[in-house]
Amino acid sequence: MVTKALLTLGGGALIFTCVNVTLFGISHEIPWYIAWMLDPLASLALITVLYVDGVLAEHGGDYKPGGWPFLLRWTAGLSTWVMNCWTSLYPDGHFHFIPQKPDAGGILLHSVAPALLILLAEAATGYRKYATRRRGELTAIIAAFESAKLAERDAAEKRDREKEEREAAAEREKEEREAARLEREENARLENERRQAENEATAQARRDEIAAERERVALAERTAEIEAARRKTDAEIEAQQRRAQWELDQADRDREATRQAEIAKAEAQAEALRTQAEAAAEAERIKAEAEVRALEEAEKIKRQRALERAAAKARGTSESSAARASISAGRSSESGAALSAVPALTASESGVRVPREVREKQRDEAERYIAKCSLSGIAPDLERLANQYGKGETWIGDRVRAVKRRLAEEDGFEASVIADALDVFEETSDSAGAA
Repeated sequence: MVTKALLTLGGGALIFTCVNVTLFGISHEIPWYIAWMLDPLASLALITVLYVDGVLAEHGGDYKPGGWPFLLRWTAGLSTWVMNCWTSLYPDGHFHFIPQKPDAGGILLHSVAPALLILLAEAATGYRKYATRRRGELTAIIAAFESAKLAERDAAEKRDREKEEREAAAEREKEEREAARLEREENARLENERRQAENEATAQARRDEIAAERERVALAERTAEIEAARRKTDAEIEAQQRRAQWELDQADRDREATRQAEIAKAEAQAEALRTQAEAAAEAERIKAEAEVRALEEAEKIKRQRALERAAAKARGTSESSAARASISAGRSSESGAALSAVPALTASESGVRVPREVREKQRDEAERYIAKCSLSGIAPDLERLANQYGKGETWIGDRVRAVKRRLAEEDGFEASVIADALDVFEETSDSAGAA
């Protein structure tokens, strides 16, 4: 009952003080999802040391709490009490060694639960010690009573065993005399019966000899008849077995001939099917290779025509006055023009992280620019590209390697780059014509 009361009061005190201690932690800039753990830690430490001290005292002996349990008990109790009563001790928020304007009602209100918990734990220790001492006294009384009762029961059982042994000895002696008399009478009866049995056995043996002789003669006659019948039956069985064996051999020969014929037929059919399948497979392979070569030639011709159209439009555009001025700057200006077609999506100078989708779009646009230059035979202006996106040489090198991999492995990437180039040339031609 004391243990249950102590645990119940400890749980109630934990719940009661948890709110004030949590608010105390939050007021000192501790997040609420961390501040609430402070009071349960201190309260559980206090409940643990109080409960363990009481249980060890209940076990008896000369146990007394040492310095560390004393320090843990008072540290946990005082820390819980001070955090719980802080707003009542220092309502103005300024610390003084001696509180200046304490809230006496608040201090009393927040001191009741910790004080009751500590006092009940100390009182429980005394209750447990008294119960342990009283239990030991009662256990000693019960043990002495049981020992005396056991000794008395052993003495009574010893007297009963001695009486039973005397009665058993007299009964055995009487039974032995009676058994001897019965044995003599039985021996006499058995001797008379033995003599009678010997006489009857002699007469019966004579009768059995006569009957056995008669049965031997009859048995010899019956044996001769059975032997004759057996030889006849054996001859019939042997003839039937020879006939059945011949029929089985004939059937086996017929089945073997049929099986050989079926095997030859199946082998011929299998050979014909295999030859047919090989011919069909070879025809399909030749057809597939022809289709692949045709598709490769068509793709090559399509790509060549697209490049020729792009080159023709580029030459047409270069005939305008604006293009002649741009071309006069040399191959580097061509690379710069290709680069200007790429939208600049650099990170802000304020240090804000560029979103992932924007970074992916930057990589794709840079790779398409490098691919356009590579397909057009123009050296890309990598330094200007790096400055435009605010990147270093490593990022530019990764883009060059990515372009080579995409041109070699990604389906449709080259065609997409050529289509973008054609669109750029068409827009350039339209602007030149308008000029």
